Amino acid sequence: MIVLMLALILGLAFAVSRLFSGKGGDKETEGTGVVASEANDQSMDIPEETEPQTDERADGIREAERLAAMYDYDGAIKLLSSIPGSGEDTEIQELVAAYEETKAGLVRQDINTITHVFFHSLIVDPENALDKERWGTQADGYNSVMTTISEFEKMLEEFYQDGFVLVRLHDMAHIEKTADGEEIMVEGDIMLPEGKKAMVMSQDDVCYYEYMEGAGFADRIIVGEDGRPTCHYTDEDGNEFVGEYDLVPILDRFVDEHPDFSYKGAKACLAFTGYNGILGYRTDETYDPDSDMYDEEKEPNYNIEEDRETARQVVAALREAGYELSSHSWGHRDMGSRSLEDMKRDADRWDKNVNQELLGGTCDIILYPFGSDVADWHPYTHENEKFDYLWDLGFRYFCGVDSSQYWVQVGKDYLRQGRRNLDGYMMWMDLSGQRDKLSDLFDDVGAIFDPARPTPVEQ
Repeated sequence: MIVLMLALILGLAFAVSRLFSGKGGDKETEGTGVVASEANDQSMDIPEETEPQTDERADGIREAERLAAMYDYDGAIKLLSSIPGSGEDTEIQELVAAYEETKAGLVRQDINTITHVFFHSLIVDPENALDKERWGTQADGYNSVMTTISEFEKMLEEFYQDGFVLVRLHDMAHIEKTADGEEIMVEGDIMLPEGKKAMVMSQDDVCYYEYMEGAGFADRIIVGEDGRPTCHYTDEDGNEFVGEYDLVPILDRFVDEHPDFSYKGAKACLAFTGYNGILGYRTDETYDPDSDMYDEEKEPNYNIEEDRETARQVVAALREAGYELSSHSWGHRDMGSRSLEDMKRDADRWDKNVNQELLGGTCDIILYPFGSDVADWHPYTHENEKFDYLWDLGFRYFCGVDSSQYWVQVGKDYLRQGRRNLDGYMMWMDLSGQRDKLSDLFDDVGAIFDPARPTPVEQ
């Protein structure tokens, strides 16, 4: 009996010791956490990767809403349908149904009635740029063919309120190849809600020429810290700034705020000459002291390879942001009046120094300098040697300037479109009652016209 009682007492003591040890009183157990880990594994039911799934769904819905706001309903529906569990998700299915319903009510745009507006570099500082005592006849030129930032921002707001939506030239029509390899230009299906109107926008001379330095314009386009294109600007006192100092960053911000102003992410078409480089970088071979084409009248650019690479990075950012890129000739030449051989030399220099060197050889748009086309209004034929040469270089889209509301010609293997300049001279002519070219765009040109402009504005 005594032995049995001693055994029971020792067993009980051992059990109590194990009980207190299992609650974390033993340092070794506390350090390893074995008992606590086993208890958690058995008692807690934690769903795996719940938060990432929630983020994926929320991000997908936000991106689909952005696509739909830009009229890409197919893209929005496809994205929503790719979200895991979308088939049983009531909210997602309601969004899909709403997008399908909206899509069914869209109206196909007649590309023959699409207007095309264009600008040059925007004036940042009108008091500087338009100071005739300082810049002489150059100030008259700025007053005539340039637009101020204030005017451009007011125009954007009016375009938006009037129901205009930016589209690309490539949205208007595109090249398809037939079974035998022949290229044909096919009209695009631009589908917009009732009451919306397609518009093409472009900007000439996005080069920031040497003669403009210090005159109240941006210096160059750069890639900002957020990876998006923006502008570098130096004021007349030499202070440097980065921000919205020309069309690109201003338009980007406006589309951020009003995504329904852009058809599937479309922005503007930017045109480059070549003789001063592009985008504010002196990239042309005439700046290269090691090139046979170096121009001794120009200051050599000893960092030309670095600047070319920077320009390529800006080009990539612009394309990513929705901009089309185009030729404006190499030397800003009047292609309509110059000889065929002169035009060929100029076109070859642009193709070499800009298209192949900086744009990847993919440019198929030309915006004619001075609006001077290589033919009259009759359809192009390949018997026209100038057109044929430009076509062989890869151009398929050709835009002149006629200042009319719209003019579009779709040929067998090309598209032509007229453009209208929204500059100081054009506004002044309407404002002074000498013409009526802008009433379809603006209710009151006087509300847009910058009071800093000297008047009258001479051409």
